Amino acid sequence: MLNHTYDSPVAALLSYGECKSDNAKDWPNYGQELGLTAEHIPTLIQMVQDEQLWELFTNNFDHEDEFIDAGLDPEQALWAPIHAWRALGQLQAVEAVKPLAQVLRQHPIDWCWEELPQVFALIGAEALDPLDELLSAPIDYKNYNCKITLAAGVGAIVKASPGLRDRGVEVLTQQLSHYKTHHRTLNGALISELMDLEAVESVAVMAAAYQAKKVDEMFVGSWPRVQVDLGLKQESDFTPEELSIHYTPEQEQSLANLRAYLDRQKLSALELGLPMRRSAFEFEKPAEFKDFAAQVGPKKLADKAGFGSGAKSGSKKSKKKKK
Repeated sequence: MLNHTYDSPVAALLSYGECKSDNAKDWPNYGQELGLTAEHIPTLIQMVQDEQLWELFTNNFDHEDEFIDAGLDPEQALWAPIHAWRALGQLQAVEAVKPLAQVLRQHPIDWCWEELPQVFALIGAEALDPLDELLSAPIDYKNYNCKITLAAGVGAIVKASPGLRDRGVEVLTQQLSHYKTHHRTLNGALISELMDLEAVESVAVMAAAYQAKKVDEMFVGSWPRVQVDLGLKQESDFTPEELSIHYTPEQEQSLANLRAYLDRQKLSALELGLPMRRSAFEFEKPAEFKDFAAQVGPKKLADKAGFGSGAKSGSKKSKKKKK
């Protein structure tokens, strides 16, 4: 038996079908098409948090018979939480910000990383205060991806509404000021957002984070590179070594492992007489880690199978709903 039932028009999202675009500009107008209004916000939040739907979305079809008994196609119903959070964004449902952050903590997958910042941007200015509060709340040091996505939400709001730039910079800079207690990747993400906003007023905090060696340079590069990108220095002020990314020993080891794996794959292809594709790992270091860096932040993988295009064809047991 299903834990939640939904009445029209929210129930229509259970059969609305596959989400085919991860760009908010291409999302359906749910209010116009289905008649969703502010009165449906509580039910939409319930749908976003519906764990039985999330089981389907993450390829757990153990309870699919319960959906079938309710007259629902599990392969369509699994998309309902995504449709619901898009609708909440379009309805500018500020009360959904904290529940969405909870979903993000429970389901740290690419769909959340990519789409929730856009949902926050649709909600607009009123989402800044709850995002600031959520960013300030204690969180398990290892679960930094959640805060990276929330920071991306602040950046997305400002990019959609440039008049909010100063408030957004204030929020991001305040969070970066706690760099000592943050995972270095979160600090890198915060600096990346500040750079997108050309926040030269925040350079003192950025410099302090770099000096403390608490910044993952894979996000934004070295401190000299950041200064050049912000227009504060010229490339001629630094050596090539100073401008290059400085990887941690762990990252260097990961790179070595990836190169070794790639070399083995290349050898196998040669032995079998198969064509080989030019790999990103043959280029300069910033490209070498493009996939690795994306896995620890909200940035999407451009070449990741199925990303933003919905599920692949085939049996439902083998479909991959994660981006």
